[in-house]
Amino acid sequence: MAMTETQRTTLYSQLTDAIGQEAAKTLMEQLPPSGWDQVATKDDVKASERLLKDDVKASEKLLQREIKASEKLLQRELKASEKMLRGELKETEGRLTAQIADSEMRQGARIDETNARIDETNRKLSELKDAVRTGFAELQLTLAKNIRWMAAVLLGFAVSMAVPLTIALL
Repeated sequence: MAMTETQRTTLYSQLTDAIGQEAAKTLMEQLPPSGWDQVATKDDVKASERLLKDDVKASEKLLQREIKASEKLLQRELKASEKMLRGELKETEGRLTAQIADSEMRQGARIDETNARIDETNRKLSELKDAVRTGFAELQLTLAKNIRWMAAVLLGFAVSMAVPLTIALL
């Protein structure tokens, strides 16, 4: 049972009368401020360390699974986008080829204009392809930052738990 402040003061006063002020002060300093039931044992600290290690391992496993799932999802999305772009490119290429053949048969003068449109379409497709690559690179960078952030949070958590444990061990 924890001792109240009044009980501590009374005990100190009685000890001072019985053994002197310096000895009473030394003896009182040996008592815990809130009672022995509040003092952590080495077993308590070890159990906390085990729980912390288990939590960190579980968090690492969960993070690894989430990263793998994100990578798979990104790969599927990239493949789907690439497939769609290839289909659009083939479709556009087919339309342009037909337009060129028709234009050549009907009007020689319009060939230069058609070629200019083809070049513009190819440029836009190239820009679109570059934009997709850039977007994927940014996504990879964001994912890497999130991984570093989560690792920092885990490390911070581990450090924040290590300080009280270290203090408790001291």
